[in-house]
Order: sequence, then C-alpha cells, then structure tokens
Amino acid sequence: MAPLRRLRLQILLVGLWLGGLAAVGLIGAPTAFALVEPRMSAAAVASRMFYLMALAGVILGAVLLVVERQRSSGMGTPLLLVMGGLFFDVLGEFVVVPNLLTAAAAGAPAAAGWHVAASTVYLAQALCVLAYAWLLPSQLGRDLPRPSA
Repeated sequence: MAPLRRLRLQILLVGLWLGGLAAVGLIGAPTAFALVEPRMSAAAVASRMFYLMALAGVILGAVLLVVERQRSSGMGTPLLLVMGGLFFDVLGEFVVVPNLLTAAAAGAPAAAGWHVAASTVYLAQALCVLAYAWLLPSQLGRDLPRPSA
C-alpha cells in the first residue's frame, strides 16, 4: 500500500475509534442516565452502547494493527499504542464489565469499585488511541518519499 494512502487509512480508522469512544463515553452514556428511567434501564442502554463500541474498537484496532505491522517491522511506539488500545478494549468489555454487571444486578457494594475499574480501563484505551493519533503526523515525514529537486 502506498505510504500516503496508508496514512489516510490510519487517520480515518483512528478518527473513527477515538470519535466513537468520545461519543459513547462523553455523550451517549451520560444522556442515557439523564433521560432513561429506571436507572437499571439506563444502565442497559449505556451498556449496549459500550458493548457496540467495544466491538467497533476490536475491528478498528485489528485493522490498524495490520496496517501498522505492514508499515514497520519492529515493535515501535505506534504499534504498542494500538496493541494497548486493543488490550484495554478487550479487558474492559470482556473481563471488567461482566463483573460490574453482575455486582450491579445483585446490588452489591462492589459495583462501585467495578464501575471505577471499567471507567479507568475505558480511559486507558482512549489515551492509547489518542496518543497513537497524536503520533500519526510524524509518520508523514518519515514514510513519504522526498520530492526530488
């Protein structure tokens, strides 16, 4: 794949991933809890949004992982950030969230701790994706051929 085309694909994918994380975490979930009653119904709506975003994150992250592996043969920072985003995505949705839902459904006091853990993992994922997006412009100068004089 041509370097400029690959960079455009990376920008598109990371924009979708980061934008989705921000939309769900900053707009969708708070709106669900502000408008939907009872609280457990709001939690179900928010949980579904987070679940769909987790699936999108796995897909977007996997494609970025493939593109990043094609771009570089080593384990550089960009590749590690994509891997980190994927790790936190999977950890949050498939390890932390089931424990949160179980504790919340039982009315257990541990639900608050699981909520903090889920929020922390979601934030860690977003920070990995944000850092990756921040590094993308530096690839522009490194990967593209120099114009000949």
